[in-house]
Amino acid sequence: MLRVVHIEFWRFLRALSRYPLELLGSVLGAVVVFALFFSGARYLAGPALFGERLEALVVSLITWSLAFSLLSQIASNISEEALAGLLEQLALTRPGLLGVVLVRALLSLLQIGLLVIPIVLAILLTSGARLDFPPLALLPLGTLALGSLGLGLMLGGLALVYKRVGQLLGLLQFAFLGLFLVRFEAFAWPWSGLGYLLPLTPSVAALRLLLGRGETPGWDLLVLAGINALVYLALGVGFFRRALRRVRRQGTLGTY
Repeated sequence: MLRVVHIEFWRFLRALSRYPLELLGSVLGAVVVFALFFSGARYLAGPALFGERLEALVVSLITWSLAFSLLSQIASNISEEALAGLLEQLALTRPGLLGVVLVRALLSLLQIGLLVIPIVLAILLTSGARLDFPPLALLPLGTLALGSLGLGLMLGGLALVYKRVGQLLGLLQFAFLGLFLVRFEAFAWPWSGLGYLLPLTPSVAALRLLLGRGETPGWDLLVLAGINALVYLALGVGFFRRALRRVRRQGTLGTY
């Protein structure tokens, strides 16, 4: 397994050095979109448009960019490998296709970090928001990454079966944006509890309290964020394995 991590790490570095415009284009595109969004909104409606909700909106947008970049990475990677005809070779490796996918997903956190950092700076500069980054924020960020990995494995399973899921990713992008903008922590019981059953919502709520309002969330919310992430990670692993068994029975793993 360590040899696979070593090989995939050098593969990641070589791809990053040979296709720098891919990363640069993603960064510039996201920065321009968010800059135009906040600049245009302030120009049309005035500086008091968002009011006290500005920091909560900024945290929601940042977490959405981070989570969707991670969960879409797996499906996009599998679609590319299917198009290149390499899925069967990856499935015959010692850790198996799931092991390779998990290693690549973890390594993609480096690329996503390079993508999200300038986006965060652009959002803060254009919106005028001020966010605190306490060390405790690493905990909900970790649960956000784990939950996103589980959802990415579900999308990866769909990519194994149907090969092309680009349009589905486009629809999910707006669905998760709407989900992350809803402040379930401000709802009364039982609506807040029902909202926390949705994927990643407890992690986003905890990050809104920590980064946007400078408040320490209760341990019940942090524990709930961890349980939510582990549940969706387990569902993602189970769904991916089931999809892999299905395409093997059908003989369509390497068929595009």
